[in-house]
Amino acid sequence: MLTMLTVKDVLRTLESFTPVRWAFHFDNVGLLVGSKASSVSKIVTALDPSLALVENAVKTGAELVVTHHPILWSGTKSVTDTNPDSAFILALAKHGISHIAAHTNWDAAPGGINDVLAGLLGIHNLGSFGSAASVPYSKIIVFCQQEQEDILLDVMAEHGAGNIGNYRRCGFKAHGIGTFEPLPGSNPSVGRIGKSDEIEETKVEMICPTHKVSEVIAAMIERHNYEQPAFDVIPLAPLAEQPAGRIGALAAPCTLQEFLNRTASALGVPPMAWGDPQRMIETVAVVGGSADGEWQNALDAGADVFVTGEVKHHVSLEAASAGLAIVAAGHYATENPGMRALAEQLALRMPSVQVSHFEPASGSFGRSI
Repeated sequence: MLTMLTVKDVLRTLESFTPVRWAFHFDNVGLLVGSKASSVSKIVTALDPSLALVENAVKTGAELVVTHHPILWSGTKSVTDTNPDSAFILALAKHGISHIAAHTNWDAAPGGINDVLAGLLGIHNLGSFGSAASVPYSKIIVFCQQEQEDILLDVMAEHGAGNIGNYRRCGFKAHGIGTFEPLPGSNPSVGRIGKSDEIEETKVEMICPTHKVSEVIAAMIERHNYEQPAFDVIPLAPLAEQPAGRIGALAAPCTLQEFLNRTASALGVPPMAWGDPQRMIETVAVVGGSADGEWQNALDAGADVFVTGEVKHHVSLEAASAGLAIVAAGHYATENPGMRALAEQLALRMPSVQVSHFEPASGSFGRSI
């Protein structure tokens, strides 16, 4: 008999590839409506929360919707049908449907909004650039016998310590002499009660996201062969762990006009651009949605052109005067493909759950549910 999955299981799955710690400080992500204990057999993903999305979820029998854009951005003092967020919440509650948002964490995540956008535009050799969430980090230092150093490095890495960029199991080992004296009532793995002793030891150091410190320490203690392991936890300055932007090169240089034609074909909308149409383009930076504030970071990273969803007039003038071509390709067009990819990821990682993606028809956002 198959066990029914719950909203909690979906949250755990999302956390494995689009962790909440990558969401920017202003964001509102995770479970926004519903209960973690609710059963889930069908999920609908969408870019935006809307009444049309709820209608689709009801028709398909979905118990959960996952959107990119969140609700409840600012303080809410009442939930009535007089504003879109509240109407959406009431419709969800009426039909017993839960809601999760994966926003800037999915922008930044590998395989997320901006990786998908870069792929559609034919950008290769991708790297990250620009703004990133500040993630609290700590350093864990543990002392052990030399024959245990690799065992502890492995177990700590398995539970989330030692990740730096695209590298895992990153640590530092230093050898020295440890001293100790077992007291009455102790059960030492080495040495004798009441006798001072010393032993060759290794100091193992690894960084760790602060929210995982307790889990890593518990796993380390379980595998350590000392009755009472000695360890330290030192707070570190927050790290910008996963930038949201992507930058890379086209397969071959082309003019800005040629790049715009390709962009229109790839995204299905005619983009707007500021720059010399005959300028040669090779390095392209992208951040989907409303991210025109990242243009300076794109320029500093070496981009010839920066693609985002929306560009304010004064930003277009600033970027163009600084020598950067800038493209507004549409908020929906630059982000919706990434939400299709999220649906695919959920279906792949949760094969017992049916996952579909909702794309509203023009004018269908305001239906009454």
